[in-house]
Amino acid sequence: MARSVLTPDQARGRNASDPYSPEPLGAAKPFIFKGSEADRSGALECLSTAALYEAGDDTDGEAAVAQVVLNRVRHAAFPATICGVVYQGAQRSTGCQFTFTCDGSLRRKMPEPAWRRAREVAERALSGSVARSVGLATHYHTDWVYPYWSPELRKLARVGTQLFFGWPGSWGDTHAFRREYRGGEVMGPSTTSPIHDKVGTFPDDDLGTPKILGLPQPPIQLPASMGKIPLYGNRLRLVRPDGRAFGLLAPHDAVASSLVNAALALCAKPGPCQVNAWSNDDDIPYNYPLSAGAKTTMIFEYVRDNAFEHITPRFDCNRFPNKDAKRCLQHAYQSSKLLRLPAASSNAFHTIPASAPPTLQRRAPSLA
Repeated sequence: MARSVLTPDQARGRNASDPYSPEPLGAAKPFIFKGSEADRSGALECLSTAALYEAGDDTDGEAAVAQVVLNRVRHAAFPATICGVVYQGAQRSTGCQFTFTCDGSLRRKMPEPAWRRAREVAERALSGSVARSVGLATHYHTDWVYPYWSPELRKLARVGTQLFFGWPGSWGDTHAFRREYRGGEVMGPSTTSPIHDKVGTFPDDDLGTPKILGLPQPPIQLPASMGKIPLYGNRLRLVRPDGRAFGLLAPHDAVASSLVNAALALCAKPGPCQVNAWSNDDDIPYNYPLSAGAKTTMIFEYVRDNAFEHITPRFDCNRFPNKDAKRCLQHAYQSSKLLRLPAASSNAFHTIPASAPPTLQRRAPSLA
């Protein structure tokens, strides 16, 4: 979602003055569809929806948008399905990648002739047609906005009022677009499904600087007074200015024990403390307090109050199965009075009462 850092007039002027990349535009390979009939139907619905709502009833613009979607599907920085790309971040008002998925646009009904043309564009793209005008573009925005990321990417092309951009360096060359499409589509909100009538504008609670999704984020440092803290394979991505809250990026093969150990190490200092973890860099916000959208993508949360009386660790129970629903992350947070520490060989949990002595609660558990 391209949030402008300039007024519309300023953005038009800056966009006009920013030069196009002198490097070759590059050409995407024809898209080869591999999937079931259900995958094809879902991909067609998602791609035509994105094309129509992003470009309007303009077949050239629709073809350019469809090409960006397919470029992302074949790039490792983005989801591997068409619907996954289109609806990435749609649960967040300022984290969605395609504006129409989270700004209420899906409430607007499009005329059937426009839908027919958009589906024809999407069908051609899924059958190997390439929009060479935008090359290997992975980002775009209209000429009356100027996102913070615009000067960080290579300006490649213009189609109508849309400006198209690609990654700099090796991430933007042909070799980066190697991933094969294998189906597995999961439909997002659709203008033709019953869920459409319930789609509206999400609360704009994701304040702070937006990101270029897919870009590695800059390193974050702990306060010098904390010294060297073991993170057990996790990476530090977020620190609240008071040093009492931390955001972690967990590796894809993280186990529950590594998250608990990291939380206890970060929260060794007496007093309130909070540790949150995500499995995707793109889901991690830039600052605290956490938005509702950021909370829905967490895989782990550890919260301790000032008196050590309430210690609340919760996990994404789809990833770390647990029979006790109170130990699972939910959109509506529940209170918990048990600290559940994992065994080294599994993602199952043992239980330590929150009323245990602070020295026990602060000590990293033995994983032997």
